[in-house]
Amino acid sequence: MKFSILYREPEKGGRSEVFDLAYELSLDRAVRRLIPDTRRADYFLGVLTRPLTDVSSIVYRQQILRDFIDFPELYDELRTLFSRYDRVRADWQGMRSGAHPQSGAINRRALLDYTFASLKVTAMFPKTLLSFYTSFADAISKYEVQSEGLKGIAEYCREMLENDSLNEIERISALFRYKTPKDFEFSSLAELDQAIRLVSCDLCDIEEIDEKPVNPLVKLFTRKKTGETPIFDIESDEATVDDALYISNESLRRIDAALTSVTAGIYDVFFGLSAEMVFYDAALDIIRSLDELDIDYVFPTVLPPEEDGFRLITLRDFALIIEEKNGADIIPRDAALLKSSDGFLIHGKSNTGKTSLLRSIAIAHIFAQAGLPVTAKSAELSIRRGLYAHFSSAEEDFRAGDTAGRFEGEVQQMARIIDGVEEHPYSLILLNETFQTTSYTEGAEGMWDILDTLHLVRAKYIFVTRMNKMFDFIDRERVGTVEMTKEFPRYKSPAEISGAGARENPAYIEGTTES
Repeated sequence: MKFSILYREPEKGGRSEVFDLAYELSLDRAVRRLIPDTRRADYFLGVLTRPLTDVSSIVYRQQILRDFIDFPELYDELRTLFSRYDRVRADWQGMRSGAHPQSGAINRRALLDYTFASLKVTAMFPKTLLSFYTSFADAISKYEVQSEGLKGIAEYCREMLENDSLNEIERISALFRYKTPKDFEFSSLAELDQAIRLVSCDLCDIEEIDEKPVNPLVKLFTRKKTGETPIFDIESDEATVDDALYISNESLRRIDAALTSVTAGIYDVFFGLSAEMVFYDAALDIIRSLDELDIDYVFPTVLPPEEDGFRLITLRDFALIIEEKNGADIIPRDAALLKSSDGFLIHGKSNTGKTSLLRSIAIAHIFAQAGLPVTAKSAELSIRRGLYAHFSSAEEDFRAGDTAGRFEGEVQQMARIIDGVEEHPYSLILLNETFQTTSYTEGAEGMWDILDTLHLVRAKYIFVTRMNKMFDFIDRERVGTVEMTKEFPRYKSPAEISGAGARENPAYIEGTTES
C-alpha cells in the first residue's frame, strides 16, 4: 500500500500533446510568472499536463486542496512533517554505510561487531517511523478535514499504531538499539544439508545477560584483567569458536535483513508526499493571487466524459489575468457547449477577444481536470480524454512570411491531432485561425472536411476563424456560431431565429459587464 495526496488511483495521464498545449495557451509562461521558482513551476506544470480522467480522482484532489485552503496551519504542519519524513531514508542509508568496514580483510569477531552495528542502525528506525505516524494522525485530527485523502492518512496511522505485529517489530528492535553483542547470549538454529554443510541459520533465542551494576569506586580500584575479553565464553578450540561466531553472525544478519525489509515497506507507505505537496504549494499561490486581484473562482462540477459538454458562467482568461494583473479590465464571458452540438465557430474583428475566449475555455478544462478551481462564478464540465489545441499566434517555429512552411507545419499538427482523437473519444479540439496562411477558400474547404467528420469519433471542436466561407458549409442544427465584437458577442443559430432563448442554442457566448 502507498498513499498519495495527488492520485486516488494510479492514473495513465494525458497524451504527450498536452505538453504542447501548455505552450500553445501561454499557460507555461503565466505559471512561471506567478511561480518564479523553476523547480516548483516545472513540477506544477508536470501535474497540469497529466490530466485526471476519472471523476472520483478529481474530487479526491479538490477535497484535499479545499482542506488546505480552509486550514492553512494544517498545510504548514504537514509540509514540514512530510519533508522530514522523506529525509529519513537518506539518514538511514548514511548511518548504515558508516556501520560497515571500509576495506581490508576482517576476522569473524570483527564481522560480528559490524553486523551488530548495522542491526543497531536498523533497529532505530521502526520507532522513528512510529513517531511520524503519531505526528501525522495528531496533526490531521486537530482539524475538521473533509477530504477522503487526509482522513485516510489519519485512519491508517491510528490503525498501524494499534497493530500488534508492528508493535512486536518495535519490541524486537528495542533489544538491539542500545546494546552490544557482549550484552546477549545467542542461541542459533542451524540447518545443514546431507553433506553437513551449513544451509541457513536463525536466532531461536536471545537472552540479555543480567549483570549487577558495579560500584564505580570498586571498579576504579579493581585491577583490570589483562587480555581481551571474548565476545562468547566458549571453552573449545579456535575452530569451534570460529564456527560459532560465523553462525551467530549469519543469524544476526538474517534478523537485520528481515527488519530492513519490513521497515522499508512501512516507510514506503508515505514516502514522496513532500514532493506532491509542491503541487498544492503552487495551487495555493495561485489562489492567493486571485484573491488579491479580487477574481472570482470556483471548484467546478466535473461530469463523466459521456456528458460531453460544458457550461461556464462569468469566465475569465487566467493567462491574461496573470499577465495584466488587473482582473477588473478583463471582460468575463458565459460559454456553453451542449451534448447535442458538434462544436462552434467564433469569428470577428481583431482585438475583440476571440483568442482570449478560446484560451480561457481550454485553461478551464485543464484546471478542472487537475482538481483546481477555474476563474469563473459557475462551472460544469465533462471530462475530456484528450485536449488538443493549435494556436497560430503561438507558433515561433517559422520565419515571418514563410507561409508555405507554416501551412505544412499546420497540416502535420492537424494530422497528429486527428490521430489522437481517434484513440481518445470525447476529446475537445481548440483551433485558433488554423489554415489561415493559404487561400481562404481552399483553407475553408480543407478545414470543413476535417471538422465535419469529428463527430464520428465523438470529438468536439471550437474554431476561431476569419474564413467566412466556413459558415456556408456548417449545419446550423449541429454547429453554433459566435460573432465577437468589442462590446458584446453576437451569436446566430436556428434556435435564436425561431425565437428560442440563447441558452437553448447548441452554443452560446455572452458578454457581461462588471456591476
